Amino acid sequence: MKPLDPPNTIEGDPNATEMLRLWAAHSKLNVAINVGSYHEQGHDEAKAWGIIAADFAKHVARALHQRYDEPQSETIEKFRHSFLAELEDWSSDVTGE
Repeated sequence: MKPLDPPNTIEGDPNATEMLRLWAAHSKLNVAINVGSYHEQGHDEAKAWGIIAADFAKHVARALHQRYDEPQSETIEKFRHSFLAELEDWSSDVTGE
């Protein structure tokens, strides 16, 4: 296994919470999701995860720009296109708990 280190920006925050873990294994995406954190605080859980997905896209765009000089706006557009296409026509089944 090749886990990533937590970001150093979370150090010192006693409320830091891991929300999502993704692994590529056995030729598929394996996911552990911390569902319920927002609902238990009185927030719309689905809306919160939509914001997380958008923030994640921005982090990916920034990382690709830093590493490969990819324009962030183009990366966001590609992300949006593939995200919506995958929601419309799933390329793989989602299983698990």
